[in-house]
Amino acid sequence: MQLPRGIAIIALALCLGSAAEAASFIEGDLARRAELGFRIRIADDQLQVARLQEESAAAAAGLRNGDVITRIDNRRPGSLLDAQARLQKHRGDVNLKLRLSRGGRMFDAGFTPPPRPLEAIPNVDSHYGVVTTDDGARLRSIVAVPAGNRDKLPAVFFVQWVSCGSLEYVPRNTSRTVFERLVQDAGWALIRVERSASGDSEGPACHRLDYDTELAHYHQAFKQMLSHPLVDARKVVIYGSSLGATLAPLLAERLAAENIPVAGVMVSGGGGVTYFERMLAFERAYLERRPEVDPASIHSELLERSVFYTEYLIKGRQPDRIAGDSKAMARVRDNIRGLGREEQYGRPFSWHQQAARHNFLRAWHRTEAPVLVVFNEFDQYESRHGHKMIVDMINRWRPGSATYVEQEKTGHSNWRFATIEAAYADTEGVAAPEFIAAQYVHWLKGR
Repeated sequence: MQLPRGIAIIALALCLGSAAEAASFIEGDLARRAELGFRIRIADDQLQVARLQEESAAAAAGLRNGDVITRIDNRRPGSLLDAQARLQKHRGDVNLKLRLSRGGRMFDAGFTPPPRPLEAIPNVDSHYGVVTTDDGARLRSIVAVPAGNRDKLPAVFFVQWVSCGSLEYVPRNTSRTVFERLVQDAGWALIRVERSASGDSEGPACHRLDYDTELAHYHQAFKQMLSHPLVDARKVVIYGSSLGATLAPLLAERLAAENIPVAGVMVSGGGGVTYFERMLAFERAYLERRPEVDPASIHSELLERSVFYTEYLIKGRQPDRIAGDSKAMARVRDNIRGLGREEQYGRPFSWHQQAARHNFLRAWHRTEAPVLVVFNEFDQYESRHGHKMIVDMINRWRPGSATYVEQEKTGHSNWRFATIEAAYADTEGVAAPEFIAAQYVHWLKGR
C-alpha cells in the first residue's frame, strides 16, 4: 500500500506550518458521511430530531428539536432502526428531503448537509483509508501517527465497545483523550477501523451486524492493515475497550492460529467470564443499584432473569417467544435493561447469542502475547473478578506475562465518582481519562 504522492505533499505542507499543527488526509473512494446538524432520536415509537445545531443547514431549512420525521427522500421510514441507520449513512453534499410533523402540522424541508470534517488531533496526522472485507463491506480505516512521521511505527489496533458511533476524534471525550495520548505520549500508531455501521463505512447497520461478522471484519482488517506503510507489522498490540475486550482475545486467538504475531493485548471494561455470566451481572447491578427496588425482591427477580437469559442466550430463543411462556417471563422481558423490540443495547439479538457461544477464557489461554488488564473500581457493568481472573489465569499458565491495574473510584467510561451509587446513576462525575491513558502508555513503552 503506497501513500499517494499528492497527499504526501499536502501533509508535509501542513506540518511545516507549525510544530503544533497536524494533517488529516484521505485516500480511496469511500464517500464521507454527512454532518446532518442534528441527532436522531427514537422515542414514543417515532423518529425525532434532537440536539439541533443552531448554525446548521438543517436549522436553516426550518427543522426544530422534537420534530417527527415521517418521510425520508419521499419514502416512509418503515422500521425506525432502519430509518435511523439510513439517515446516519447519508452522504455529505447530497440533498436530503424530509417530511416532518410538528404539533399536528405536516411540512416538507430540504437541505444539503456538508460532509463531516476530518478529525484534527493536536500534533497528530490522521491517514484515512479503506478496508474491503470478504463479504463486501467497505470499512473506513484511520491510522493516526505523530505529526510529520513517515516511518513504520509499532501500532495499537483498537477494538471498540458495543455501541456503533464513529471512532473519529472528538475533543474533550474520555475515550478519544486516550486515543490522543497513545499517539502523542507513547509515539505509537493508532489503527481504528470503523464498523460497517459507523462513520463512512458501508455494510450492515448496527442493529443488523452480528458478533461473528464483526469479529470476521476485525480479523480481515487487522491482516490488511499490516501492509500499511506507517505500521510495523512485527509490533502490533490489540486494544479492546468495554465489550471490545471480549473480541480482543478472540481476534488474537485467530491470528495465532495463522502464525500472525501479536505484540500484546490490553483491555479494560470487559472481563474473562462467560457472556451469560456477564449479562446476569448486568442485571444484578441493575437490581441492586436502582433506588426503586426493594432489596427483598432481588432474590426472586434474579432467579427469573436467570431463566430468561438461559432461554435467550443459551437456547437461542427470541425474547418475545420467551415472554409468551409465562406472566413472569413477560414481566422480565419488559424489564430487561437495554432490551428493545428487535435489539439489545443497539445490537441484534443474534449478536448477544453468538457472543454467549464463544469461549473467552480459552482464547486468553491460547494468546501467548503479554497482557495488560485495567479495571475501574466503580465500573457500572463489569466485575473486578472478571478482570482479575484474566491476569490470574494467564500468570498461572505463563508466569509474569500479565499485568493487573485498578483505577480507584472510576466508572466504566473513565469518569470519577464519589460513590458507586453515583457512578451507576451517572451523576456528579468528573472526566478522568488521564490515569488509564498513562497506564497504557507506560505499558506500551515497555514492549
